[in-house]
Amino acid sequence: MQRVEKQMKIKPPKQIGDMLYAIGSSIYRVSGPEGGLCAYLVETSAGLVQVNTVPELFKTYFPHLRKLPVAVCMTAPVVSQLGDTLTGFEFELWQSRFLDFSNPHRVKFIGHESHIQMLYKRLELTMNGDFIPDEQGVAQAQFVSRRWVDDVFEWMPGTGEVALGNHVSIDVSDPTSVRIFDKGKLLFDSAMYPVTLDRDGATLYVDSLISQIDPLVFNPDELGIIVAGAGIGSKPGVTSNFLLHYADRLIWIDPPARFYEKAAHLKVNPDQVTDFIISHCHEDHIEGFSALLQRKIEHKQPLRLLSTPAIYDQLKSIFDPLFGNIAPHIEFSDLHDRSQFESYHGCNIDIRDNYHPVPTIGFKLTYNGKVVGISGDTIYSKRVLDARLKNGSIDQAAYERLSPQWYADTKFFFHDTTLNNDPVHTSLQNVEQFAGEISQAKPYSYHFHLEPHLAFPSSRITPAVFGDRIA
Repeated sequence: MQRVEKQMKIKPPKQIGDMLYAIGSSIYRVSGPEGGLCAYLVETSAGLVQVNTVPELFKTYFPHLRKLPVAVCMTAPVVSQLGDTLTGFEFELWQSRFLDFSNPHRVKFIGHESHIQMLYKRLELTMNGDFIPDEQGVAQAQFVSRRWVDDVFEWMPGTGEVALGNHVSIDVSDPTSVRIFDKGKLLFDSAMYPVTLDRDGATLYVDSLISQIDPLVFNPDELGIIVAGAGIGSKPGVTSNFLLHYADRLIWIDPPARFYEKAAHLKVNPDQVTDFIISHCHEDHIEGFSALLQRKIEHKQPLRLLSTPAIYDQLKSIFDPLFGNIAPHIEFSDLHDRSQFESYHGCNIDIRDNYHPVPTIGFKLTYNGKVVGISGDTIYSKRVLDARLKNGSIDQAAYERLSPQWYADTKFFFHDTTLNNDPVHTSLQNVEQFAGEISQAKPYSYHFHLEPHLAFPSSRITPAVFGDRIA
C-alpha cells in the first residue's frame, strides 16, 4: 500500500457533548477540557476505530455517534491523577454484546500482545462469571457460568502494521503510539494527538482543583450521607457512589470517574477523606480508584481501604498491572472483622454478601442510635430468595441478611434499582415490595437511569439525586 505522510492539519477542537470534542470531520476526542487524559475515535472506510479508552468513554460518545468501534488500538497504558487508559471498556463491550443479542458486535483489539492481554485479564473478572439464566424465564434462583467477553473481544496482536479491511493500515510498531492510514493517507498520528499530559501536568491540574475546596464541615455526633452519584455505568450521569461522615471519619464508597472534579462539584475536599470502600469491582464502581491511588502514591500516603478479601483480590488483579503491586500502598481492613467494625470510631459497620455476579457487599451502619442502610448492587426478589433457600444456594443466616428485615431498624435506606429490568439488579416493583415490609424506614432508589423529561415512576420511593445531603 502506498502511503502519503503529509503534515496533518489539526483544527481546534469543537465541543459537541460533555467531554466529547470533534477535531475536523473524522476524529473525535474524549477527555476533560484540560485534555489531560484522552481517547480518540477515528472515522475510517473500515468503520470507527478507537484509540485507547478513558473512564466513562461509552456513555460519553455513544449518545452522539450512535455507533460502536470495529477496532480498538491500544498503546502502553498510562495512569495519572486523572485516571488510566485501561478503565473504560467494560460497558462499551456490554453494549457490543447485548445491542443485538443474537448477533454480538465483535471488536478487534490491535496492539502489542502484552497490552491486549492486560485488558483481557481484567475484563475476564467482570464480564465473565456467573449470570442468571433467563432464556426460558427460569426462576433466577441460581447463577450459571458465562464467558460473555469472548463473544465480543477479538485478538489482533501485532508489533508492526496491522491491516483492517482492504484499505486501512494501523501502525503499532511503537508501543506508545498509533498511526492510522486509510487508502494511503495518514488520518491519525499519536504524535499529533497525545493520550495524556505528562504526569506532572495532571497533578498540577488536580492540585489546582483541590486548592479551591474548603474542608467539609459536619456534625461529628451525627451520621450523615451524601449522594455522590445515583446513576449507572452505561448512561449519562454520575455513577452510584456515596460519602458517609461521622465522628472524625469521612468515608467514600466507590469513588467515581474523574474523581477530583466530582469532589469539587460536591464541595468535598478528597484529601480529607479518611477511608475508601469498594463494594465490588464492576467498572462503574472502581473508575476513580487509579486516580486516587496515584495521588496517594505521589503524596507518599497509604490508601485506607475497607472491603473484603474477595473484592480486594479482584482489585489487585485489575490494578497491579498498572502500578506493579498495589499492596504496599494500601492499608486494608476486612469488613467481615467484627472485632474492628462493631465499633469503628464509634460506628457499627455491618455488611452482607450480596446476590450479584461478582463478589459484592451491602451495608448497614449504626451511629449514636441512627441506623442507615445501603443495599449495594444486588438482586432482591422474595420469590427468588425463597427459591435460593429451598435449593440450598444460601443458608438461613444468609436468607435473613438478604431479607428486608435486616433493614427493619433503619431510619432510611438506599436500594439498588433498575428501571429497565436488567437481570442482575432489583426491579422497582421489588424495591417497592421491599420497602412495604419495613414501612417505618424512608426508602430511596439509586443505580438507575431516567430520561430527563420523565418523572420517577413511583410515589412510594424517593429517587436519590447527585448532591443530596441526608442526616
